[in-house]
Amino acid sequence: MKVCFLLLVLIAAFTLLGCIQVTNPVPGQAAGQAEKEYVCADGTTVVKNVSLCPAVQLAEQADPEMKVCEDMPEVEKGGAAFADYCYMGLAFKRENATICRKLSESKKMDCYSGLATLKEDAAICDAAGTQKNYCYLTYSQNNEDVTACDKITDSSMKDSCYSQYASRAGDAAFCEKIKMANNKDNCYSNLASSQCDSSYCDKIINSNMKEQCARNLEHCSGGAIPIREAKPATPQ
Repeated sequence: MKVCFLLLVLIAAFTLLGCIQVTNPVPGQAAGQAEKEYVCADGTTVVKNVSLCPAVQLAEQADPEMKVCEDMPEVEKGGAAFADYCYMGLAFKRENATICRKLSESKKMDCYSGLATLKEDAAICDAAGTQKNYCYLTYSQNNEDVTACDKITDSSMKDSCYSQYASRAGDAAFCEKIKMANNKDNCYSNLASSQCDSSYCDKIINSNMKEQCARNLEHCSGGAIPIREAKPATPQ
């Protein structure tokens, strides 16, 4: 019984020190030459070299500002957590995207996109996981940067990003980047309305939408459709 107790004490001591050495036989390897492995201090990570164990975040534990956010009280049901605002403010203050990981899932995107806008660096959105497409879209809107649209993987959202940029920039070239025909037609229709330019209506494929585009322009320039540049007369 004393021997068992002594073994338990030794195992606990090694765990606190950082790792436990274990051995696993390797197929084809001679007996007595089993490969060494280590269980790290977190109790779950197994590595072949103790130096690969993850470092304990002592600096974070000793960080008074992080501790303040950690100890923030919860808010009533349906409200946002005070800790989310605290961590987001700290992420912006330090310009450190790593802190965004502390936020709840519903607020992480706001943290990453806000920080990306602040630092004018769309690459920060890469860390937003499943919300990175929304992050790129928001970044494009806030920074007037169409290259962020190129990074979006969802086709519908990418089309929306190009369409919004085309409207803001007043440039039909970005409508051409849109893949879905209906979305592209809407892009041209929006430009025609915003610039009172019927030439954009001509680019619309859907006949019904093209007619509607022309009717919408009847309210432009005092009720008259913008006059197109006159074509040279055809020689008789």
